[in-house]
Amino acid sequence: MNQAHPTAVSVSSEAVKDSFWAISRAASVYSYLILLGGLLTLAVTVYLVAINYSSLPFLDGWAQIQVGAQGADPLAPSWLWYQHNEHRLILPKLFLAADLEWYQARQTFLLASILVIQVLHWVLLSWSMWVLGGWRGTLWRTGCGLAAFCFFCPSQWQNFTWGFQVCFVLPQLLATASFVTLLLYWKALQEEPDKQASFRLIIVSLLAALGATYSLASGSLLWPLLVAAALYLRLPLRAILSYAITGLISTALYLHHYVRPPHHANLTASLAVPVVLLKYFALYFYSSWFHRGTATWEVVLVACFGLIIILLTPALRFDIIARAFSVQMILVLLFCAGTALITAAGRWNLGVEQARASRYQTVALLFWCCLGLLWLGAAFATSRPRYVFALGQLSLLVIFVRGAAYVSYPMKEASERSSAQRLVAASLITGVYDPDILSKSYPDLHLVATTVPYMKANHLSIFSTRLSSELGQPLSSVFPLAATGECVGHLKGGMPAGPPGVPGLVLAGWAWDVKRREAPSSILVTTDGVISGLGAIGDWQAEPPAAYSKVWSESIGFFALVPGPKPGAVVNLYAILRSNPPSACYLDGWRQSDSAPRPSLW
Repeated sequence: MNQAHPTAVSVSSEAVKDSFWAISRAASVYSYLILLGGLLTLAVTVYLVAINYSSLPFLDGWAQIQVGAQGADPLAPSWLWYQHNEHRLILPKLFLAADLEWYQARQTFLLASILVIQVLHWVLLSWSMWVLGGWRGTLWRTGCGLAAFCFFCPSQWQNFTWGFQVCFVLPQLLATASFVTLLLYWKALQEEPDKQASFRLIIVSLLAALGATYSLASGSLLWPLLVAAALYLRLPLRAILSYAITGLISTALYLHHYVRPPHHANLTASLAVPVVLLKYFALYFYSSWFHRGTATWEVVLVACFGLIIILLTPALRFDIIARAFSVQMILVLLFCAGTALITAAGRWNLGVEQARASRYQTVALLFWCCLGLLWLGAAFATSRPRYVFALGQLSLLVIFVRGAAYVSYPMKEASERSSAQRLVAASLITGVYDPDILSKSYPDLHLVATTVPYMKANHLSIFSTRLSSELGQPLSSVFPLAATGECVGHLKGGMPAGPPGVPGLVLAGWAWDVKRREAPSSILVTTDGVISGLGAIGDWQAEPPAAYSKVWSESIGFFALVPGPKPGAVVNLYAILRSNPPSACYLDGWRQSDSAPRPSLW
């Protein structure tokens, strides 16, 4: 009896040890898969940016060229300080000025900057996991993968395809930089209390907070958070006063001659509708997970859940994971929640569904990322033999798979917007200024019309591209002709376009590259052999033709614009194929006559 007991204990101990190592190995494998998933998310987003690139400004981005068209200096202090809605965009306007002065306002510098900013933010957060959190191996790889997925998730496609949105990604990077440098200063004080930590870290933290403040209005939320963190961590008095005084001066300057945008809700009206604010706030984060409509009780429930998380998160035991990294995550969580709250207070009057806007997902996903990192750190440190942590990793992989299954939604939305942008570009290049088309890029048609001559004269944006130089040239001198059968397509019809008294046509149809099994890159229209019109392909509403079963894509519809041809002119449409070099493939055509001056649409 007495000899059997140690043997049983030994067998049990060996089983536990085997289980421990099995789970540890599984967790390690999962960590590599999660990191791979994050990197694949980055690759998908880079692809999304590349295929939906447009050199034409969109909405607020027109201010970049407007300042030059009005004869103003894009680097003038008065312009940099000038209020844009509720924001003072000093840093983003410097990016806009660089794109205008050095890159012909082609948006490439801005879009590349957005990707670089997000990569830097990801690197900074991953570095802080290592330095402030002490994360290594399995835990660090899992955290890096989760962060990459959240930072580059295509659901925030607006911020990746709209150059002006450099202002929307900067505050989050600078907020993290400000928090990290504050905590590095605190950590230095803790590790060597007898030595004075370098105050330069506090200066860097202050500069980062100022940069966030003058990148977007939400940056002003950093000052109370930094002061509260300095007090909580019991930093030296001069550090606390530095944050408090700088924050007060910055806020006073920000509000000097501040004008509330008339189309935004005022604070008094916002306080009178707390339920609406709560629903907007909840939908801001809720839409990270669902694309369908939501009932009021659902979003209120999510809002309450979020508030509970915010209230309970500071109560996490700091000895579970490194205290400095915990504080960093809590500060970022509060910054994201505050950003959502002030957005709700100013935008609820535009409709609660506006909270679903893709651009808000940059903030919402950062919130979920920090919450996930806090949970991962706690689970890794407290679960033995890490069953809970491994289950959490599996949950992340399920989320990644679900995200991949739903990636077609942001891809479709981005494609629709880029197709509309290309059609606006065709309208501006051909001179067929159709109001319905131009409004897809900017609602103020007068501003667009008065800015275009400046763009042409200075070869900016779309007028610096090959498309604008091809207009008026014989097709044969620009593109080689593709072999018969390389493409299929059909002109469905056309209708008048452009302002009254200016003849023009908008033509509609579909096209498909048979050889490469993809949609052509663009559409050209010739009048008597000379390139006279341009078109954009990618209409998601077009139905694949039943007569040609090999067409599998739904984005094959096109619209083309051409000045009204004279009677007797021969008008032909060509698809530009993605061959090397690009070639023109004949689609359809007609001869303009006096009796039928325009083909009827459909």
